[in-house]
Amino acid sequence: MTAHTPGPGDPGSPSPDRRARQRERRRAELYDVAIGLFVEKTYEGTTMEDIADRADVARATVFNHFPRKAAFLQEWATRRREKAVRAAYEGGPESSARDVLVRYFTAMGELSDASRPESVAVIIASMTLTDVWRRSPLAVEFAGIVALAQQRGEIDPAVNAARVGLLLSSSYYVILTAWAGEEPAPFDLTEEMAGTVDLILNGVLPRADPAG
Repeated sequence: MTAHTPGPGDPGSPSPDRRARQRERRRAELYDVAIGLFVEKTYEGTTMEDIADRADVARATVFNHFPRKAAFLQEWATRRREKAVRAAYEGGPESSARDVLVRYFTAMGELSDASRPESVAVIIASMTLTDVWRRSPLAVEFAGIVALAQQRGEIDPAVNAARVGLLLSSSYYVILTAWAGEEPAPFDLTEEMAGTVDLILNGVLPRADPAG
């Protein structure tokens, strides 16, 4: 008699939701293992085989969840952005562009400060992989914040929102790179990021005296 193999509709077969949860748990486990190895052995010193061995899974399983090693860096950046977005909009939909951006940058700074070894390992690795940051989602997100502020009259409508978004995201990466490149940290990351937002939004030229 041939043994019965449970199919998708059989009582003994995992439900789609359960399979999805299992897949997400496996992906999260692989991510944690990879980031831990990047801190321990550096990104360059870690192979996909190392990740598979430490996670006790087949090499193909790693590639199934993360097709290339750089995908772990992209996942790290995505997770940071999601946390920063939540913090940025804590003040509600009526928050000014400056408040949203300062909260966003502040959250990014606090997250990096709270996990400096991990942040340094990922940032240093990302410096050599230009494709990780190309067409940065941050630039698009910041441009959207600026565009909304223009609709509200907070920012000059003649300003190119995409250009401001690119400037903000580029500044973010430059600050992170400088912060990660020295031990101990050469400056307060959160303070530097918040100051950069003000500098970009306010400019450096003296403002005209409205009474004059």
